[in-house]
Amino acid sequence: MPDALFERHWDDAQPWSATLESVEAKRDLWLANARRATVDDDERARLDDLPAARRVLVLTEDWCGDAIRSVPTLAHAFETTDAIDARYLSLDDHPTAIEELRTHGGAAIPIVVVADEKGERLGVWGPRPAPLQALLRARRRELGAPTADTMAEFYAPIMGWYGKDGGKTVLQEVLMLLERGGEPR
Repeated sequence: MPDALFERHWDDAQPWSATLESVEAKRDLWLANARRATVDDDERARLDDLPAARRVLVLTEDWCGDAIRSVPTLAHAFETTDAIDARYLSLDDHPTAIEELRTHGGAAIPIVVVADEKGERLGVWGPRPAPLQALLRARRRELGAPTADTMAEFYAPIMGWYGKDGGKTVLQEVLMLLERGGEPR
């Protein structure tokens, strides 16, 4: 059965080029991360060997720090193969799209929804890689929720993690969803 989220929002979502062009908040960071995005030989081979075509809907917004660091890497990877049709949906323009995909009760983004060629959901990723989510939870236990006064201290190791990782963990986790289902080639 086709995924209801795709049916409701697919036509409203944009291709990557239009999404990147529409970025206003933190545009310099988006463009820098888009320029730095890479796909290594192993990742490219995995993308080339997907068992079937995939449709990917990315719920995002230009002001989101996690999206700035994850979405350009994913977009670059998706564009390296004809097997993936990816679109990007602005949550500011479509706030109800996140309702069924809340993370621990919150509307955290980015969220990546992967469906097969029939539109059946294979899985959902987001809003950040598992090791980083664990670090974020540990920081909250240690420091409490960030405030205006503690924001820089709170997020420093998180930004450091993103810098060292370079989008590789995000791509590895999403590749696992892309590889689900279908007949092996």
